[in-house]
Amino acid sequence: MPSQPRRTSHGTAYLVLGGLVVACLMIGGGVWLKNNTEWLKRVRGGNAWALTYQAGAVGGGGHATTVRYRYNPDSFERAHHIERLGRTPLPWSEHVLVNTGELAWVEVEPEGDTVATCRILLDGIRVVAEGRSPSPGRPAVCQVTTSSTPEKWPR
Repeated sequence: MPSQPRRTSHGTAYLVLGGLVVACLMIGGGVWLKNNTEWLKRVRGGNAWALTYQAGAVGGGGHATTVRYRYNPDSFERAHHIERLGRTPLPWSEHVLVNTGELAWVEVEPEGDTVATCRILLDGIRVVAEGRSPSPGRPAVCQVTTSSTPEKWPR
């Protein structure tokens, strides 16, 4: 009996080739997305860090004659504001947004012979800046420039 010629399926070859193309597109798209997410966020705007400013007094309570701090009222705009509070009981805290690559800053001027402290926390947990009055009645200042890379704060 004569042997029949071997039949190859063009459909199988096309299926394998199509699968390879889809896999390459997915890998390439993932690499592109990873490299361009930061750019897309910058174009879109709205890149800000959630920070907490804290102020206190060494040895317990007390008051600050003035508390000043810098923040961005709108994460879609680069404009910042400096808030100035009058006499403020210590401890004190405030949650703010500060845009990427911008200065986060708080200054606490204590009353009389009080020594003030300040801290800036990232997401309410990680201390990224802290300070203390150099002497009683002198201001405590904390400042840090936020990371300019969205979602990546340096260690």
